[in-house]
Formats: sequence, structure tokens, C-alpha cells
Amino acid sequence: MILDATAGNRTMWNWKNSPDIIYLDVEKRLQRKPTIIASNGHLPFKAKSISSIFFDPPHAWNIKGHYHSYPAQCKEYFNKWHDKAVPRYYGWDRYKTKGGLIAMIHYAQREFYRVLKDDGLLWFKWNDMKTSIRKIIPIFNLWIVMLFLYVNDPTHTGSTHQTYWICMTKEKGMDVQTTLG
Repeated sequence: MILDATAGNRTMWNWKNSPDIIYLDVEKRLQRKPTIIASNGHLPFKAKSISSIFFDPPHAWNIKGHYHSYPAQCKEYFNKWHDKAVPRYYGWDRYKTKGGLIAMIHYAQREFYRVLKDDGLLWFKWNDMKTSIRKIIPIFNLWIVMLFLYVNDPTHTGSTHQTYWICMTKEKGMDVQTTLG
């Protein structure tokens, strides 16, 4: 099973309703509802039950006036385009501070370590919008970076900021409880 741990409106997926993907998000007011509404810091899955995890957390914090501040326009957009396109939801309004966002990433990667199979992969997407990838990667101290991809094309990134896709696997023999406290 594949887990999209920050599904938003599933905009990164070509196939929006794959039966092989669990679309998880904490946000309840999305046009395309998650399969499961839950925090990625407290996942409702058994240990070592997920094969792959995709994690595209917010890259910024305390940005208001995005998505939920204009629900009528979002509904109109969704009705017009239906499954062809929906507004992107980035979660920039969810975290008030950088520390709040960093804490979420910390607790999420801890839970990912717990639920991911030993031979599973964690796919992490980051954008240098407000914080450099160099300051984010050390949070993933239980993981081995297998692949580090740079995405420079603004048609794929939606901005001129550097975007990365990083594929990681579990560091074997680590104890999540004692390592992360």
C-alpha cells in the first residue's frame, strides 16, 4: 500500500482515485476529500504496514488569504473543472511559526519510520521557499538518502524557488523511541 501523507487535493497525482493509494490529510475542507482525515504525526496504521510514503509538507508558514479565504471561488473552480483540476492547497495557513512546521515534520518522519516496511521508501518533496533543504534534511536522522533530485522547471515547481524530491530508506537498527524520545 502507498500512503500520500499530505494529500491536499491530490493535485500531484495523475490518477486521483487509485485504489492502491491511501490519501491522508489533516485538512477537512478540501474539494477532493482524503481517504483518511488524520495527522501524519499520529498515523492510524500498524507498524511496518506501508510500502511507500509520499510526503509533501507545507514549505512556508503563517501565510493567510490562501484557499479557504475564498471558498465560493474554490467551489466554482471545482464545479467548472471537476476532476480535471482543483485548486492547489499548500497548507501555508496551518502553521503559525517555522518552529511549528519543523515540529510537524519531525513527528511525521518519526511516524513514517514506524509504519514503513523495512524495505519501503519515503519520498520527500521540499521547496526552498522560506527554508533551505540543508536545514530540513538533518531532521531525517533515521533515514538514508538514496536519491536526491533537483526540479528546476518552473512549469513543474510553480515558482522560481528550487524544488527537490528526495528518496529515502530506513536506517536499519534504529530505535525510534530512544532516538527521538
